[in-house]
Amino acid sequence: MPKPAPHPSECQTADQLQHPHDFGQGAKRKAEQRATLVTLLTLVTMLVEVVAGMITGSMALLADGIHMAGHAMALGLAALAYYLSRKHAHDRRLSLGSGKIADLAAYTSALLLGVSTLWLVYESIHRLLAPAELMPQEAMIVAVIGLAVNLISAWLLAGKHEHVHSQGDEEHHHDSNLSAALVHVLADALTSVAAIVGLAAAWLWGWNWLDPVIALMAAMVILRWSWGLLRQTSSVLLDREGPDEIRRSARKLLQKEGDTDIVDLHIWSVGQGSWTLVAAVVAHGTTTPQQYRSSLRSIKNLHHPIIEVSYCRQCAKAREEG
Repeated sequence: MPKPAPHPSECQTADQLQHPHDFGQGAKRKAEQRATLVTLLTLVTMLVEVVAGMITGSMALLADGIHMAGHAMALGLAALAYYLSRKHAHDRRLSLGSGKIADLAAYTSALLLGVSTLWLVYESIHRLLAPAELMPQEAMIVAVIGLAVNLISAWLLAGKHEHVHSQGDEEHHHDSNLSAALVHVLADALTSVAAIVGLAAAWLWGWNWLDPVIALMAAMVILRWSWGLLRQTSSVLLDREGPDEIRRSARKLLQKEGDTDIVDLHIWSVGQGSWTLVAAVVAHGTTTPQQYRSSLRSIKNLHHPIIEVSYCRQCAKAREEG
């Protein structure tokens, strides 16, 4: 009698083909700790600057404090996004993992940055038309403290021994959430510098008008940063095709497996520094889907590639006749 087929639950082949569902989001990132620490630091400094701005009458200083309130919210959102991405990394209700939670947080941060900057533009114009009394000496002390906190925060977010745009550091190079947090901090630093310059001019020469003018110029720069973040994160959320470098590598590796024609190829981001791939190929040999998937293992952070293989009928017929 033929041996009975194994029960599906006992199938070793199925066990061997199982793959993790976290799409590279299950591990705790250093960026999560940095974002949490910088959030707490920003909250404390924000409270100091808002109170000092109201007491001294400095629009630039008050604007810096209000910006910090929005940025503290955005930084807290970034830290929360890392936590949620990690917590739900194995939730199979999320078809392609939890990685885009961080990208959604970065997109929201960019919106918050843009809206808060529009408020700064409005208040700066209002102060130009209706100048208010300043206490530049007292305000400058707090502005310098705020700038120091911003620089420390930027250093913490970038990492002590890492560079934000280092090609060898995948976590930073593709981390929109960390980039958004860093842009918020740099925007704070820029408004702090604007406050210091404006207050110095008011103190030395009585140029109270320069305070809102410099704040207005800083707002234009921050709006540009915000727009760049919106473009970057929206492309990820809308599943824009991955970088040309990864596409070229995937094509080269797939075509390396015998005589292969690539009919269709899609690569897109599924999280911070993580990618997935769907391809349709025509095989002129006998290469299996598993062999094609194995050939892609050299692409770093490529998760769960799906390969649809169609076999050339003429080639198959020629092999049979031979």
